[in-house]
Amino acid sequence: MSTRLVATVLVRDADAVAEVLRAPPDGVDYVELRLDALRDPTPAAVRAVLDLPRTVPVVATCRAAAQGGLFEGEEPNRLELLVTAAQAGADAIDAEDTVLEDLPDDLPCRIVASCHVSRFVPRLEALARRLVAHDTAWAKLAVPADSPRHLAALLAIQDEHRDRLAVVPTGRLSEAGRVMAAARGSPLTYGAARLGDPGHRDQPAVEKLHHVHNVSSLPPDTRFYGVAGRPVAHSLSPAFHNTIFRGIAQGARLVPLDVDALCDLMASAEDLRLDGLAVTHPFKHDAVEFAHSVLPGARATSAGNTMVRTPAGWQTRNTDWKAACDLFPRLLAAWLRGRRASVPSTEWAADLVESCAKAGGKPRTKRTPEDPVPKVLLLGAGGAARALAVALFDEEVELAVWSRRLSHARELAARLGDSIPAVAVPEPSHVPADIIVNATPVGMPGADPGELDSFGAENFREGAVALDLTYGDASSPFREAAAKAGVALLTGEFFFGLQARRQAEVFTGATLPVDVRRQAAAQCGAAVR
Repeated sequence: MSTRLVATVLVRDADAVAEVLRAPPDGVDYVELRLDALRDPTPAAVRAVLDLPRTVPVVATCRAAAQGGLFEGEEPNRLELLVTAAQAGADAIDAEDTVLEDLPDDLPCRIVASCHVSRFVPRLEALARRLVAHDTAWAKLAVPADSPRHLAALLAIQDEHRDRLAVVPTGRLSEAGRVMAAARGSPLTYGAARLGDPGHRDQPAVEKLHHVHNVSSLPPDTRFYGVAGRPVAHSLSPAFHNTIFRGIAQGARLVPLDVDALCDLMASAEDLRLDGLAVTHPFKHDAVEFAHSVLPGARATSAGNTMVRTPAGWQTRNTDWKAACDLFPRLLAAWLRGRRASVPSTEWAADLVESCAKAGGKPRTKRTPEDPVPKVLLLGAGGAARALAVALFDEEVELAVWSRRLSHARELAARLGDSIPAVAVPEPSHVPADIIVNATPVGMPGADPGELDSFGAENFREGAVALDLTYGDASSPFREAAAKAGVALLTGEFFFGLQARRQAEVFTGATLPVDVRRQAAAQCGAAVR
């Protein structure tokens, strides 16, 4: 039995909801009308909403403030709005199971018996059994899942009741939990119909639940991967990897897992059906520390971004390093050719992107004694920065490392030892460079842009190129400097596509068809700016 996808709309008035009812988002089976958001919470306003033309069934609800809703009037008035909705043509109403006996027995619609809990509490199994015992069309239990352990407990309840109960996780693991519950038989799951206007703070967009996760068609044997970090809401990993899984017909999904500690997630992996993790900030060092086996790339960089469960335990590797090994020979060759011909990077960067997309061999341009040695400036000294630095071992470059904490830059330079000439610099402006990589968080949500205040266009030498590992459209001192200098900017989406392709090969154990690989890369928006 497939999961029905419900699009939640906060109904301020009839005009505000008319378009959603006439043309709901793709994949939606029901629209949930949150009548508690009405500016004029009267029976007449409810009837005006239900009189609107619609192309999908609707579930009407009016949630009290005590249940996380917006209705602040008297309880009899709230119940009157629910009854009015049922009599005015709603296909179903959602009511707390504690008020079912206060509703008429002859309502002409289906009923969802629900309970919304504001925090995770013990004895949820008893509450679930109480909801199911009402024998309504559906039962729904919404509970915060802010830790892997709590999510695992909720999914165990979903396993017990299958299509008789919809467990709807809220909280930090809301998106992941709803996808996982769908695979375990949840009859309903909920997402925001409009971006930026969710039914509650953590509600995922219905568009993402449908297009990225395909929650309505998950088989019961679906296995899961996760992108583990803090935060991860911005991550491109679910869109990329789920495109790959669908493209090669593997029954798996990758979901975002915003957690406080990687070890907590690993401890609950069996209960969550997790087979692997894409690891991001701030857990890349932990991925090495907690693994049972570590492959050479992760060992050399002391950082891992890919973990898989094996019969012998968790194995960690570093596909940032693999991606950098794919990129740097091509990048340095393209830079050298451009330098010889006095061609700016903006004219050859697009060809570089295409060369990396084909991923054939590691072309190098033969150097002559007259060719300059490229100067590379690496901003940052974390896990991604270490992976890129190690990938330069076989290249003839002069490397400078800057970090907000000079001691971290010195530590990385020292780790590189005799493998590559590297120096730590106290300020980025001390080293004008030909290739500059931003491996700091600056440019990502929540990062302090002031970290790169001393960085400017003068850092770029003539013919230089910029590589920004952050992605998204947000402005940052690094991107502003690259634009002012007139150099090509390789975006984080581009580099993400390179490493995620390697990661997907690990997760699937397959050689990826070119068309599937390109389709997944398109989800990243890989580009030159």
